[in-house]
Amino acid sequence: MQPASAPSAWPTHWVFLRGLSREQRHWGNFPERCTTELGWQITHLDLPGFGDQHRRLSPRTMSAIAADLAARMPWPDPEIPIGILGLSLGAMAALKWVDLQPQRIAALVLINGSAADCPLHWRLQPGALPPMLSALGRRSIKQQERAILNLVSNRPSAIEAALSDWVQIRQQARLQKRNVFRQLLAASTARSPSAAAMAGIGKALVLSSRGDRMVSWRCSEKLASEYQWPLTLHPDAGHDLPLDDPEWIIRQLVAQA
Repeated sequence: MQPASAPSAWPTHWVFLRGLSREQRHWGNFPERCTTELGWQITHLDLPGFGDQHRRLSPRTMSAIAADLAARMPWPDPEIPIGILGLSLGAMAALKWVDLQPQRIAALVLINGSAADCPLHWRLQPGALPPMLSALGRRSIKQQERAILNLVSNRPSAIEAALSDWVQIRQQARLQKRNVFRQLLAASTARSPSAAAMAGIGKALVLSSRGDRMVSWRCSEKLASEYQWPLTLHPDAGHDLPLDDPEWIIRQLVAQA
């Protein structure tokens, strides 16, 4: 397949950031599709404490997480604009990264993000906490990962297709439960940066799903309104939108280019 015709408004160089307790391999084939269909060059950075950083301790603030990411970023030529695509907690880290280095980031795509200035029952919907705690308490990795998938996905077929891969990821990169709680602590205090801090972003898109049972789409609506960025809502996908409907995301990226 040839790359989709996407005007130069979107950069071609991107950093992809995953969310709570997840790492780059949890994207599945979504990054490859962005490369093939959009012509994007993608750098993956795992959040500290997870993925290829799993032996490290996760910072307790979102600013420290963002600073860690910026320090590990293999920056290309300074003249090349960089975009960040962040999912969930990765979207929160992306906003803080821009706050720290506004001159380095040219574009943002935020998927099912939130901020501490959203109401608590939006940031973590009441029905999400029991399955989250249950997932952490399950004995086997397979039981834990199935519980997580059942929370973040609304597609039974996607859950079954991803389960064995997600179990293998956990077996290869040990998850420290204390790092999950440290990420939750960082998220709980991470307020959205000021509109002035985002003034240098030349292109942005906020994506969310009305079917998200973990984080309310109203958090995305609030962020889009605060920064006057376009918002597009999926009617029924779950929190892990790239898992449930990657085709839809790519269509929105092309439409907003």
